[in-house]
Amino acid sequence: MVEGNLCRECSSELDPNLNYCPNCKCNVEIEKIDDTPQKIRTTNTFQKFTENIVWGIAMLVIGSYQLLTGVEWYFQVIGVLVIGLGIRNLYKNYKKRNQGNSLGNS
Repeated sequence: MVEGNLCRECSSELDPNLNYCPNCKCNVEIEKIDDTPQKIRTTNTFQKFTENIVWGIAMLVIGSYQLLTGVEWYFQVIGVLVIGLGIRNLYKNYKKRNQGNSLGNS
């Protein structure tokens, strides 16, 4: 690290164009802070559709239908998996909607 033109480790004089101290070989570059604003993650149309409450309810209905009418065992397993995904979708949607309301309920 550089303080003026002196090495902070060994106090030897430094050339401002060097990235390391020629005496003790420590790094003398000044760390730069990234001030660029972070990009906000946007969702595409398909992702918005699959995060919708209607989609979660539709998954519950489809999964229940598969579970109740499935002749083979693998249809029933698929039904249970689809029901689980529907419940997960509805729970995530519930949590997202209630994030802003947590302060007002106190």
